[in-house]
Amino acid sequence: MEGRHGAPTRDATRAVEASSPALPVTPPPPDGPALLEGFEEGVVVCDRGGVVRAANPAARALLPGLRVGEVVDVARCDVLARAVRDGVPEGFEVVVDHPGGERHLRGRRGAGLGTTPPPEPADGDTTWYLRDVTGEHARTDTLLAAQERAAFLAEAGRALHGVLHLDRTARRVVALAVPRLAAGATLVVRHDDTVIWACAELGGGRPRLGRLATADLPRVPALAAALAGDAAAGPWLAGELATLTGLEAPTGPVRACPVPITGVVEAVVVLADPRSVEGSADGDDALATVEEDLLTSYVARAGTALAAAALHEEQAHLGAVLQESLAAPRLPETPGVVWGAAYRPARETMRVGGDFYEVVGGKTPDAPAAFLLGDVCGKGIEAAVLSGRVRQSWHALRLVEDRPGRVLPLLNTALLDAVATRDESPRFATMVLGDARPTGDGSVALRLAAGGHPPPLVLRANGEVEAVEMSGMLVGGIREARFAEAEVLLGPGDTCLLYSDGVVEARGPGDFFGEERLAAVLPRCAGTPAAVLCEHLEQTVVSWLDGHDHDDVAMLAIQAPPVSPDPAPRSEA
Repeated sequence: MEGRHGAPTRDATRAVEASSPALPVTPPPPDGPALLEGFEEGVVVCDRGGVVRAANPAARALLPGLRVGEVVDVARCDVLARAVRDGVPEGFEVVVDHPGGERHLRGRRGAGLGTTPPPEPADGDTTWYLRDVTGEHARTDTLLAAQERAAFLAEAGRALHGVLHLDRTARRVVALAVPRLAAGATLVVRHDDTVIWACAELGGGRPRLGRLATADLPRVPALAAALAGDAAAGPWLAGELATLTGLEAPTGPVRACPVPITGVVEAVVVLADPRSVEGSADGDDALATVEEDLLTSYVARAGTALAAAALHEEQAHLGAVLQESLAAPRLPETPGVVWGAAYRPARETMRVGGDFYEVVGGKTPDAPAAFLLGDVCGKGIEAAVLSGRVRQSWHALRLVEDRPGRVLPLLNTALLDAVATRDESPRFATMVLGDARPTGDGSVALRLAAGGHPPPLVLRANGEVEAVEMSGMLVGGIREARFAEAEVLLGPGDTCLLYSDGVVEARGPGDFFGEERLAAVLPRCAGTPAAVLCEHLEQTVVSWLDGHDHDDVAMLAIQAPPVSPDPAPRSEA
């Protein structure tokens, strides 16, 4: 009977063995049987004394010193000799010298040349199968190295991602490079007119950081050339590193690796004593064996992180300048007038919004002080930019017209023209503007103009509250818009409050704050300074909100100084 693949079954084999007489074992000829010639593995047959009885061509190619009829060449393959002598059943793996270079051989012990599985030959012969696994080792080493490189680059990517701070990014770049890429690393970055350097070395602790002006770069010409993209280190680069960092100059090889960044910053990573491919520094030429692909990938990631950090700092600086220009201004000191204000944007983290106020003192002591409070449509940075445009236009128009009732129509035209030139959708605003002139008797005369804005409230010194009846159309809505004007006289201690709709439309638990609540709160503030009044109102509105979202809130208070009480007369002794 035949088993799978046409081979005799075990029962059939036993039947043949039982019916056939035992044949004598014929020793293989010196050159080995023809059966061994086709083996891809090297096959070596040895007797008890370690004498090679047969070896196929593959074995002789792997072990050129092997001789049939002689004892296993101990000098060429002592592991095989020891395995034959000691009869170890397990396999072995050894590195042997070969004319083509070192080779990795893997050996395993097999049975004799009889059937499979054969009984142990009576004369004690052993068969050894040898295989060249140098390629497997090379592939394994390559795979492990690739995995290690990938792990390092992944770690570097995570460490550098999202830092967005140039100094911290620079420190992190050199910290990651030591010791994986070199025994020491220095990063030099030029951004605008400043040169930042960071340096790390084995056992040096936290990376050092420093700065120098671009004008000082001629002190380190080799580094300056490397920043410009010249990768040639030059004999002076090590000394320049010492000049730059104040540390001892590297004694080993130094390599400059320009960072591929275009148009944002210029940078170069300088490696002291770069590591070889095997990770040791005792190679014939460590500079020549640096892992180029790993180094190239790393400096590319460093460049991306540095560029992102530099761009973020530029944008942050731009945003800070913009916020500063759009933020609520300081109130001036005006003789005869007391000012107070409060401002809370809807997005408090941005510090700017669509509500705004502005106060400008008079050019002369007798000239009136001008003021403006308004609200543009929208929230956030877009609304803040529009509010800045309104304020700038107001400042410019005041130079040609000082009457509030005439400034407002001009401002309406300016906003409409600006939208037309920028091809924007209509953007409108509501506002109250005016001027305040001390009358000389402690009172303050106000001239007001309004467009689409809640009417001002006047808090008299005795606690009475009056609404200034004003109406008007939105500013920047249509060219034929009409606006309201009014005049108010503030006696000593009286206060005129301008506020945005974010005050009365503040929605608390189920209801708006409303004009009625505002008018009810004001009498309790009679006689208080304008700044205190605004602060109290702001806290009242915030308490009413109870943590809910809100619109921008702005308030401006104009107050006539209260009359100071006459000092009590002295009694005569």
